[in-house]
Amino acid sequence: MAERRIPADFLQDNQMKYLIVGQSPVLLARVGSQYYALGPACPHYGGPLPEGTLHNGRITCPWHQAAFAVQTGDLLEPPALDALPKFDIRQDAEEYVIEVPDAPPDRRLMPMCGCNREKDHRTFAVIGAGAAAAAAVETLRQEGFEGWILMIGAEDRVPYDRPTCSKDYLAGKVKSADKWLPLRTAAFYEKYDIERWVARVVEMDVLSRRIILEDGKSLTPDAVLIATGAVPRRLKVPGAELDGVFTLRSWDDCNAIISATKDAKHAVVIGDGFIGMEAASSLIQRGLAVTVVAPGLVPFARPFGEAVGEMIKAIHVENGTAFRPGRSVAAITGSGRVQQVRLDDGSLLDADLVLIGIGSELATAFVKGIRLADDGSIEVDECLKVSEGVYASGDIARYPDSVTGEKIRIEHWRLAQQLGRAAARSMVVGLQPFRGVPFFWTRHFEFGLSYAGHAGKWDQVIVDGDIAKRDFMAFYVNNGRVLAAATSHSERLGPFIELGNLGRLPPASLLQTDGAGVLRQLLAALEPDQA
Repeated sequence: MAERRIPADFLQDNQMKYLIVGQSPVLLARVGSQYYALGPACPHYGGPLPEGTLHNGRITCPWHQAAFAVQTGDLLEPPALDALPKFDIRQDAEEYVIEVPDAPPDRRLMPMCGCNREKDHRTFAVIGAGAAAAAAVETLRQEGFEGWILMIGAEDRVPYDRPTCSKDYLAGKVKSADKWLPLRTAAFYEKYDIERWVARVVEMDVLSRRIILEDGKSLTPDAVLIATGAVPRRLKVPGAELDGVFTLRSWDDCNAIISATKDAKHAVVIGDGFIGMEAASSLIQRGLAVTVVAPGLVPFARPFGEAVGEMIKAIHVENGTAFRPGRSVAAITGSGRVQQVRLDDGSLLDADLVLIGIGSELATAFVKGIRLADDGSIEVDECLKVSEGVYASGDIARYPDSVTGEKIRIEHWRLAQQLGRAAARSMVVGLQPFRGVPFFWTRHFEFGLSYAGHAGKWDQVIVDGDIAKRDFMAFYVNNGRVLAAATSHSERLGPFIELGNLGRLPPASLLQTDGAGVLRQLLAALEPDQA
């Protein structure tokens, strides 16, 4: 056991510091007069927590905004799945003594119960095996549900880190996919009695909760969570079925693309959204010449505005991405395998590999008994409830935005996890309104952009910094109300997200200059009892 002594005034209130105890790194935090010692690295990707945000007992990771309780280290918000290890601190006269084991763990599993069918006869089924479903089944056990949990998914894999498929894994930076992509092992689900069925649901009647599988098997659970996500939209042009033409959604999709890159020199990416642009970055890092074809003139202009879109495009151009803006694909040609892509202006692009990234369609056609929204989404209330005993989360859920009150639907990994956790709590504890702040990140070569909140429409963008110099924070405003923020420095979003959690985002007028600084000052001024 290693010890380190610190004076009582070593930190100020709501301050965090990285220090070494013996040979072990530790996060030391002070809240009021109390000190806490925790693991310093986020269990998600190892983000440095001392550089994050501490407010009202919440530590927020500076990288991907996972949140933890400072008093216990317990997980509060994804994308992390595990909690932080907590180390003992005792007071000795005017000093505090931190005690850390010689070989401390780097993370801690949240307490979970197992199945006790003699005590709890209920069955909860989760349809889907992605981010929302994985978060939900763990939360069910964490909240004390001891009945039968059944997770039904079409892929013969445990839930895995889907965002990495278009980023580091496709770029060749993940050397051991079997180690890094799975969120949990099969043994984990067995240990906590979470049964996995590899099956396809062909019908689920919302009113009766009856589920029918492709093999004819059926069941009627006591509660159902629908979390089936989306599937890539196919391109409807001649030649789209040729070998060498891909979509990217799954781990298997990514493996197929990686295999095709071994003999490819020229790739054409159709679409300039998140999948298309991230894949373009990854394929160039694998040594391919990449051309992006899209009907728009500026990538990401709709979600981020033209200035941010032009900046990301410039990064791509610097790294070798070619663009054919304002164009669409008329046909894909080749003898059995793709050789060229013909555009609507008659021009031809050489292509050994084509990746289609033109959006997605929601996997909800099997849902019966309710009217789906025009885009196929399922409308839920603020507690993610569809009807009695039926809930929906993830990409398919259209839920009320806690800021605007409007029904919104967002396809982002972390939000799917948030919604899955929230729905599970409603299923076990009782209806619990979801008030979380959405967050996502996108990466292009060495540049990362982080975004929090949701601005389906905006009439003003307030920029703190310089977008062209890739050092900025942009606030998206509608009718004078700040709805979202995007930044080249993810750690700046911590105060924004915490103020959003508290319902205290400032009016746009306060952010005209030094917006990031104003956020920090406002958060520091909020006492816990005001939250």
